[in-house]
Amino acid sequence: MKNTNYLASWDFEVVDDNDDFIEYQGISHPKNKMKNYKLFPGLMLMYIDLREKYQVKASDSMGNKGYRISYSYEGNYFTYINDTKILITREIFIGKALPYARESYTTKDRVQAFNFFIYEDQIDKNSFYGKILMEFLKKINSIKDMGFVYKNERLIQRANELIQVLKSEDILGISIKALDLIYDITREKTSEIRKSYQKEEGSEEIILIEEFIKENLDKEITLDLLTKKFKISKSNLNNKFIRKFQYTPIKYLNNLRMMKAEEILTNTDKNITEIAMELGLTSPSNFTRSFKKFTGLSPSEYRKKKL
Repeated sequence: MKNTNYLASWDFEVVDDNDDFIEYQGISHPKNKMKNYKLFPGLMLMYIDLREKYQVKASDSMGNKGYRISYSYEGNYFTYINDTKILITREIFIGKALPYARESYTTKDRVQAFNFFIYEDQIDKNSFYGKILMEFLKKINSIKDMGFVYKNERLIQRANELIQVLKSEDILGISIKALDLIYDITREKTSEIRKSYQKEEGSEEIILIEEFIKENLDKEITLDLLTKKFKISKSNLNNKFIRKFQYTPIKYLNNLRMMKAEEILTNTDKNITEIAMELGLTSPSNFTRSFKKFTGLSPSEYRKKKL
């Protein structure tokens, strides 16, 4: 067994290290598990299976820098890429992979997710898998801290299929599904606008706007309200907010509301209308539609699954 304290600052310790994978267990919360598959030189895949809420600060594994592909099948978590706050949810996130983060935390007990880690200097560029990875890296070579997300049915289906083989621990199946997903990503179009989202740093003003949003989830918040309150143009607000927090302010607000809805559905017996009103949403049907888009389940299906 090697590297037993490799992720200690992330609150994980190694419980098994062999030729195929490294298995981790939570230090503070032993029910939290991770398994890092050594698929190919330069490509690793971390399966994250958290059963308890997770939060760490100032983590540093002293590892390599590279690129990441992240997806959360169940639950959500936040992390940082340098000073940029990133939400990992039911979207394919592509960005930098850094061995450190100022903070990482989940919004609920249950999280199932994966992270690919791709390190260019370790790839066998003449191999079959290496050609796929190099095409992927060529596609994202101008990526900045914010990264970008994809959310289309084909990629989400690929990601869900990968989660299922990760659950089964079928290493050959995991390798095949992993390359399938990466190859499909290389075929997607990525606008230059999305690639250039974080050419500028976020400002303190944008942080104040985020705090206002978080503290007023039950209020009716519109882009017009934010621009008037903080005396900023719509285009400037959207661009700066995306660079700092990955989404437009209204999309970010909706994500926070849906995460709060998950919590309410799990911990209370409130009906759909009550939950919608508590989240500042006047239409229960719109809430139901947004919730299903965010989680893949209707509110009633989600609640039933948690029972």
